[in-house]
Amino acid sequence: MALPYVIKETEDYYPLSVLFHESGMEIEISETPPEGMVKMWRMEDAATGELIAAVTLQIRDSVYTLGDLAVRQDHRNKGYGKIMQNVVFDEARKMGIKELWGSAKVPDYYYRLGWERMDRDTSPQVAAASCHTCSRRGKQCFPQVIRMIL
Repeated sequence: MALPYVIKETEDYYPLSVLFHESGMEIEISETPPEGMVKMWRMEDAATGELIAAVTLQIRDSVYTLGDLAVRQDHRNKGYGKIMQNVVFDEARKMGIKELWGSAKVPDYYYRLGWERMDRDTSPQVAAASCHTCSRRGKQCFPQVIRMIL
């Protein structure tokens, strides 16, 4: 049975940046990836080619990070976020990376997947100091710094 999606490595940052921005991340829509981008992947609907999800591997503050991860609103709760996270894990292992860092606006999701909470003051600066007040959440948030040992 064929999967309903296809995952492809990409160098086209623009559609990913749109998805990240529309998902409430502090991402500027741009054709140019941010400094430190290592690799980017997109998940597409196998039938239509429509972008469903995206993830990036980046270097921030001299450490490897699960840079950005988003799943389109109408495709959530299908396990696609975990699938995309595993794409980064697999690539990181191939590259010999032993740990990944991240920043999570919804940290409970990541804790359920095995990430550990890290102290913001003693960890690498992999997250913004805080996010602006967004209409999606209706409040200012302070993303949690997280780490995964591979």
